[in-house]
Amino acid sequence: MAIAASLPAAEPPIGVVVGVDFGGGGSLGGSDASHDVIEGELSAGYELWAGFRPEAALLLGFAPRTHAGVRLGLHYTLPDMPLYARAAVDAATVGGAWDWRWLFFGAGAELRLTDLLGGFAEADVGLPLGSLGYGLLLRAGVTLRF
Repeated sequence: MAIAASLPAAEPPIGVVVGVDFGGGGSLGGSDASHDVIEGELSAGYELWAGFRPEAALLLGFAPRTHAGVRLGLHYTLPDMPLYARAAVDAATVGGAWDWRWLFFGAGAELRLTDLLGGFAEADVGLPLGSLGYGLLLRAGVTLRF
């Protein structure tokens, strides 16, 4: 008679999602000359019902000059698909003082490698809120679920 050992069931994630990404793009138009944008972002969000996830992010930019920023947004994952849409508002210190930059609208795809680890790629278009003109960012990174 063999006795099967039972392993404890894994706890499901509680809904917290942390993401780290790196991206770049550019800004076109506005009162400043057009320029490249290179940024890294650390985000945190909480998965709610029906695919919605509010998010807050801190960013560190390396171009057009070193800057810091915050990004507040709402992420919506399509049911039973790896695709999502995102809207966010962005403020940063690109000009030396805090200023609103863009209202972003974007779309992307996330590949879940495990229940806890995933990778994503996203494209965002930014409507100007300040003097930078229109923005375009392409980002890629990883997500961890807790």
